[in-house]
Amino acid sequence: MLENRRLRARIEAGDAAARVIVGESQQAQTLRARVRAVAATRAPVLIAGEPGTGTAQVAEVIHALGGAAAWHRVNAAQAGPAELGEVLAAAGNGTVFVEEIGQLSGAAQLGLLDLIDAFPAARLIASATDDIDAGVQAGRFSPDLFYRLDVMRVHLPPLRDRREDIPAMFARFVALACEQAARPRPDIPADLVARLVAQPWPGNARALQNAAMRFALGLPDAGEEGVGEGLGERMRRVERALIVEALERHRGQAGAAAAALRLPRKTFYDKLARHGLRPEDYRGG
Repeated sequence: MLENRRLRARIEAGDAAARVIVGESQQAQTLRARVRAVAATRAPVLIAGEPGTGTAQVAEVIHALGGAAAWHRVNAAQAGPAELGEVLAAAGNGTVFVEEIGQLSGAAQLGLLDLIDAFPAARLIASATDDIDAGVQAGRFSPDLFYRLDVMRVHLPPLRDRREDIPAMFARFVALACEQAARPRPDIPADLVARLVAQPWPGNARALQNAAMRFALGLPDAGEEGVGEGLGERMRRVERALIVEALERHRGQAGAAAAALRLPRKTFYDKLARHGLRPEDYRGG
């Protein structure tokens, strides 16, 4: 109860970092401190994390704590040099958030380099859920632009590395879902919490939020998946989840995913066939 009061006091005080970055693990505390420190500067920020870790939400926290009025969000995959120029010109001394910076075209990367100098008042925040460092090494991303953006990096840890935060995060997501749906907040059973903490969560916080929404709406509980199954079936589900995670992280590149899982290519392809997975489904066009 005291902890709930302390968290409520933070939220009511307008602490966006505490409101969005939930949990008391060392990773959560370090992330909140890092976000607050970064927000106090006007330097470019690069937010890196796996899909579903909440890069856009953390960008908004930095914006809110920084006090800038204007907020502009740009999808890098759809942005050309002209659009980037229009957004930066309109932003003034506000914030421009470029989502998935690694998907910028070569022309847009070169254009953004010039635009950063042309519009120095705008606060630039970029996110990258892929391995942007590898993209620089492979020549897919401009080293000059990378080092201009990578002044203040914020790394978002995956959910599997901060499992102790899952109960608080799930409770927060349930509360938000109930508030949005105008439903009473249900009690969260302890056995459900235990199952949630034990899951691999390849979709990270986004997947946990989806599970919380289903629970809040009284839909079949994702946390009950696997109840009554034998060990073999549970291991099969965990293996499939880990393979999907590797494919998502490496954007459908089977060789890279197999290497990340330390599996021979033939073994990896055998497992793909067994689980009905196709690498091309994870390449995102």
